[in-house]
Amino acid sequence: MKIPFFSKKTSSRSKKGNRPSIPRHADFSLISHFAEAFNTLRANIRFARLDTAIKAILVTGAVPEEGKTTVAVNLAESLAFSGQKVLLIECDLRRATFKDLFPSDPKKGVSSLISETFDTPVEKGPLGSLSMGDLMTLIDLQEKTGTLTVADNNDAYRFFFHKGKLVSSVWKGRPKDKRLASVLISSGRITEEQAKEALNRVAETGQRLGFILLNMGIVTPDHLRGPIRLQIIDSLSRAFNLSDGKYSFEKSSHVMYEREIIDPIRLGDILTDEVPGLRIRPFLCKQIASSTIETDVKNLHALPGGSKPPNPSEVLGSRRMAALMNILKDTFDYEVLIIDSPPVTSVSDASILSAFADGVIMVVRGGAANRAIIHKAVDQLKQINAPILGFVLNRMNPKEEKHYYSYYYKYRDYYYKGKGKD
Repeated sequence: MKIPFFSKKTSSRSKKGNRPSIPRHADFSLISHFAEAFNTLRANIRFARLDTAIKAILVTGAVPEEGKTTVAVNLAESLAFSGQKVLLIECDLRRATFKDLFPSDPKKGVSSLISETFDTPVEKGPLGSLSMGDLMTLIDLQEKTGTLTVADNNDAYRFFFHKGKLVSSVWKGRPKDKRLASVLISSGRITEEQAKEALNRVAETGQRLGFILLNMGIVTPDHLRGPIRLQIIDSLSRAFNLSDGKYSFEKSSHVMYEREIIDPIRLGDILTDEVPGLRIRPFLCKQIASSTIETDVKNLHALPGGSKPPNPSEVLGSRRMAALMNILKDTFDYEVLIIDSPPVTSVSDASILSAFADGVIMVVRGGAANRAIIHKAVDQLKQINAPILGFVLNRMNPKEEKHYYSYYYKYRDYYYKGKGKD
């Protein structure tokens, strides 16, 4: 795909503010060569991978000064003009350019969400300030170890976390027939005498019942895995349904749980599927929404990079960045995310960010392309199985590409002015 660079613009809008040096789709006539080039790019992306829906697109270059931000911004505007709701994300945290394109608070953006919003203290307060989904996400991202207590006037639930992962729970008002000992007795796994002996040891040692039963050799991990997980899910579901209540989090150096039974990471995946409320995070979503900008183009929002962090690669490669991208994809109603990334060969950021993308577009500057560097960039992306959609040859000179543009102009005149012959 070739993108022409023109210095003369025909504005498609009556009001024009101060513009930075890069050309924008919104400043050109919708039937200009510049706009049509991005419309063609948009169409090519739509048909690039028929087998996979493209939700997030990473735009990068092989080296600096390739014009990748120009392509990212104009592709986003072209998609927005076509009626799709688009979020343009600035992930080139070393060179903040969105502040000139889309005026906003320079301190708010990707870096502040990662370092401040996701670091919101989890101590105590009403459930209205932080939902259970918010609490679970923050505890996970902050890798906390301790006990989360959620209670109202009628009941209380305690959830135990080890390095951010939920590993156990206690429901204070759990009916006797739903307690672990009763479930194991009713299923024939243990006898009443064995249960009584194990419960006596629990009272004496303070250890978990499952741990005691395993040490007594009465049950195997397979016998306990299902009942314990169901109890955790039941406790979570009931805690999520509390309309009024309070929460508190007590830090500790360790928590006791049946390590042989529960794999915290696998348990997290199961809980996400079986307790949909974990995806409901009103506090975090409000903070993310307040960091985005409603641009002067309908259907287009932008999320700036924010303040420059001291360690951009670590920020972009963190679990918090992955959580931010997942929330943007799953919770917000954007149809396409366009990610403006640093060049591939300069830093590792593009390789890291490609994990969040359904497709990667490589921008190459016409007349200045170094094939060896381009090959190196492509090899780097291939090594991590990045889904490369194609290349954009940017800043083409019409005089030097007269054969290409002769065909292009002829086609444009036929399409828009009806001068072609059948």
